[in-house]
Amino acid sequence: MQKRDRFRGIAAYVHASHAALALASFAAPVVALALEASVVPGLAFLVALFAGIVAVGGALAVAVDFAPWHRLTRPFAAPRRRALLSIAVVVAALVVVLLLPSSGGAVGVAVIPLAWALRAVADGSFWSGIARMFAAALGCGLVTALTSAWTGEAWNSLGLAVAVLLAFGLLGQDSIYTLAIELDDLRALEADRAVATERKRLAGDLHDIQGQHLGLITVEAELVTKLIASGDTAGAAAHARRLQAIAGDALDELHRVVHDTRAVTLDQELTNAARVLEAAGITVARNIDRIDFLPETADRLFGLTVREAITNILKHSRTRDCTIQVRCEARAGNDGIVLTVTDSGPAAAHAVRTRGTGLTMLRERYRDAGGECTFVSGPGAELTAWVPMTGGGSR
Repeated sequence: MQKRDRFRGIAAYVHASHAALALASFAAPVVALALEASVVPGLAFLVALFAGIVAVGGALAVAVDFAPWHRLTRPFAAPRRRALLSIAVVVAALVVVLLLPSSGGAVGVAVIPLAWALRAVADGSFWSGIARMFAAALGCGLVTALTSAWTGEAWNSLGLAVAVLLAFGLLGQDSIYTLAIELDDLRALEADRAVATERKRLAGDLHDIQGQHLGLITVEAELVTKLIASGDTAGAAAHARRLQAIAGDALDELHRVVHDTRAVTLDQELTNAARVLEAAGITVARNIDRIDFLPETADRLFGLTVREAITNILKHSRTRDCTIQVRCEARAGNDGIVLTVTDSGPAAAHAVRTRGTGLTMLRERYRDAGGECTFVSGPGAELTAWVPMTGGGSR
């Protein structure tokens, strides 16, 4: 799990609590036995051995939860090995619990290794960890109860409750720390996604602006060249002034994109399309049905679609006529509006258009709006876009 600098203090506290409980799981039983007046050497060795297993195994199990990618924990990160490690730690803690009653007053320290073992077994999500913890606690309680009934030596059942509470508190702090890291990761991911979305929007707007204006500038420049070659300097000067105006409009729109104040509407783009295509010598036919309500999303999308279609016609097609049609059309039981832009250019001129980034961005925009956009080429080409009748606005 990747830690961030602002969580360094919390991480230090969490890991320090783990280290303290792991050390106490070994030291407490050993010290308690050392303080006893008479201790069987074999018993002390067994308690130290199994307490060490609890301390080291529990630390390794908890480390797997926090850093399964580390070279020391990676061998135990597999679910089967992690489960076996947890079982070994719980069994070792249970052995410590069963051995300590014979040492009299040292029984209370058994709570510490038992709590550490219960925390070690609580892997996975928070609720699954709680379920594993209580299942292990019930198993330990059952074993100690049966052992006490068989040997006749009573074991303080309150110690098990204290161990469960201690393990639950440790699991709670670990879960809060993990949740804080995950929320921070989600915030960072959402910020990256917002930046990517804004970049994509800006790229699309720049393409829409520069594509059409550069196409029109190319047409005007060709006309200026032809007029100069034919000796018509007055006509060439007029088109040169027109070229200057187009470049100025492109610069103004670029500034509006940067400041996010640019508006694109279908009416505006239809007017621009007629002017641009007629300047290029292309006849334009417009068949626009009366639409009482045109949603704002559809108005902008249709405006961008007309702009993309006209840009492609100027760049790739050698057509002499173009038809733009807007009508109401229901699809899949949903009322909607369809825009169609067709031209009669030769098929070879349309081959590159299907691979353009502009059409790709248009398809994504229509998909986000619940509509669709298709391009078909053959003899001639047809760009069709449909959006559902949702949202507000009028026209």
